[in-house]
Amino acid sequence: MVSGVGAQATMVLLEPLTSRLFEEPPAAPGAGSPLAGFTDRFVEPGLAALPDLGMRPEIAAVAWLLALIVLAALLFAATEYAFIRTTRMLGIRMVADLRQDMVEHVVRLDVNWHGGRRLGDLVTRMTADAATSLRILTLMMEEMIQCPFTIAATFTIAFAAEPRATLGMMLLLPLIALPVAKIGPKVRRRSKASQDSLGDSTQSALQMLAGIRVVKAFRMEEREADEFRRANSEFVRHSERMVRAQAASLSITSLLSTGGVGVALGGLVLFDLLVAPVFHGSGTMLVFFAAIAGTLASTKRLTKAISIVQTSMGSVDRVFEVFDLESGLDVGRSTQPWSGLREGLRFEHVAFRYPQSEGEALREVNFAIRRGERVALVGASGSGKSTLLDLVARFHDPTSGRILADGADLRDLRPADWLDRLAVVQQRPFLFQASIRENVRYARPDAGEAEVQRACEAANLGEVLTRLPQGLDTPVGEGGARLSGGEAQRVTIARALLKDAEILLLDEATSALDAQAERSVQEALERLMAGRTSFVIAHRLATVRDADRILVLDQGRLIEEGTHAALLAREGHYARLWRLQAGAPASNATA
Repeated sequence: MVSGVGAQATMVLLEPLTSRLFEEPPAAPGAGSPLAGFTDRFVEPGLAALPDLGMRPEIAAVAWLLALIVLAALLFAATEYAFIRTTRMLGIRMVADLRQDMVEHVVRLDVNWHGGRRLGDLVTRMTADAATSLRILTLMMEEMIQCPFTIAATFTIAFAAEPRATLGMMLLLPLIALPVAKIGPKVRRRSKASQDSLGDSTQSALQMLAGIRVVKAFRMEEREADEFRRANSEFVRHSERMVRAQAASLSITSLLSTGGVGVALGGLVLFDLLVAPVFHGSGTMLVFFAAIAGTLASTKRLTKAISIVQTSMGSVDRVFEVFDLESGLDVGRSTQPWSGLREGLRFEHVAFRYPQSEGEALREVNFAIRRGERVALVGASGSGKSTLLDLVARFHDPTSGRILADGADLRDLRPADWLDRLAVVQQRPFLFQASIRENVRYARPDAGEAEVQRACEAANLGEVLTRLPQGLDTPVGEGGARLSGGEAQRVTIARALLKDAEILLLDEATSALDAQAERSVQEALERLMAGRTSFVIAHRLATVRDADRILVLDQGRLIEEGTHAALLAREGHYARLWRLQAGAPASNATA
C-alpha cells in the first residue's frame, strides 16, 4: 500500500510547480479545486518559510519543489524495491512449498494409483503447472494488490485537482474491466485444455525416451516422432483457442483505454467550451491529466494481470487435482504398534480385485506359514503371485477376507512398523542415479562403512567392486545402466541385507539373468533368506524345489500346497509344470 500510494505523491507537487509557469489570476474563495486550496493553505506557506538559497524567491521555490520531488521519488523507489523483492521471494518460497507438498502427497498414494499413472502428465503438473502458479502469485502480490491502491491514489489526486472532470471519466473505468470479466472464464477453460494437452505431449516424449532401445531395434523413430507431432499439434490447437480469447480480451481493453480516453477527454473539452467550465486552471488541469493517465495505466495493468491469471488458472486447477487424489488404502484404523513376527502369517478367505478390473486377481485364498518358513509361489503368468506379494507388503488391502500377523489384521498395524521389518527384491532391479554405496545405504542411511562392506560381500559384490576403479563410489548410471543385470541385482540384494528385515519378498529375482549371473545371485539370495520368513516367486521351479512349502496358484486360486516331493507325488498341476520345464516323461516326474 505504501509503495502503491506513495509513488503518486509527487503529482501533488506538480500544481505549485506549474502555477509558477502559467500566471493566472487567483480564484475566488471556494471557486478553486480542493488541490489548489491545499496548495495555497499548506504548500505555499511552507515554501515561503524555507531559505531562499541566495536566489530569487520564485527560483528558490522551484528548487525546493524539485528537491522534494526527487526526495519523494527516491523514498518510494526504495519502498518499491523492498516490496518487489519481498513479494517475489515470498512467491518463490510458496511455490517451492507447493511442489514439496505435491511430491509428499503423490509419494504417499498407494501402489495401485502409481501403477496407472501417466508419468509425463504428472511431471508437467509438478514443473510447468507449478511454475505457472508462481507467475500467478507474483501477479497477485504485485499487480492485483498494488494496482488497486495506485488507482485509488491517482483517482483521489485527479478528483482533488479537477472534481467535475474526474466524475466524467468515471464512466470509462468499468468499460475497461468489462472484457476481462466476460471473456475470463472462457480463457480459464481453454487454458486447462492447453495444459492437459501439454501433459499428453510430455508423456509421449518420456515414453519414447524410456523405450529408446526398443524404438531403435524396431526402427520406429519416424512413428514415435509422428506420435509426438500429433500430441504437440493438439497442444498448439488448444493453446491457439486460449490465445484467441486472451488476445480478444486484451485488445478490447487496449481499445477502450486509448481510444476511449481520447473520446472521453474530447467530450470534457467540448463540455467546457460549449456548456460550462470543467477545468479550474492550467496547474490543476496538468495534475488531472497526469493522475488520469496514471489511473488508466494502473487499470490497464490490473486488467492485464487478471487476464493472465485467468489464463494460468487452468494450471492451478491441475495442480490441485493432484491434491484431490486419495490413497486406496484405509490407514485410519492402522494405529496398533507391531514389534515383529513371533508366530506366523495367515491368509483367511482373501480376495482382491483391481479397480476397473472385471475379474478378481485373487479369490478365496487360505493358508498359514510359520515364522522363518520359506514359501515359494508358482503358477502361470497372471495367476496372482505378484498380487499376493503386494498384499503381504500391504501395497493393497484385500477386497475381502483378511491377512493376520500373529493374529492381528494387517490393516490394524501401523504401516511404518510393518514395512520396517520387510524387504523386497524385484525381478527388474531399480537403482537410483547415484553411487553403489548410496544405493546400498538407501535401506539404512545411518549404516556405517563396515556394515555396507559386509552387505556387499554377502551379496557377492566383492569381486565386482575390486574391478571398478572407484569401488563403492562408482556411479551406477540412470536405472543402473552402467552395471550388468546380475551386478545391479546383487546391489539390490546388498540393500536388502543391510536392512536386515525379518520378512522377505523376492519377485523372480533371478529370472532375467544368465546361468553364471543366476548362480552368483542365487548364492547371495540363500544368505539373505537364511533364518527369515521368505516369499519367493519363481518361474524356474528348480530354484524353489528346496522351499519349506510351495503354493500353486491358478487364475487367482490356491489349488495346491506342499513340499516339492509331496506335490510331485500328487501328480497334479505342479507335477505337470515340473515335467514341462524338466522335459521328463510322467514316469520320471518324481526323480
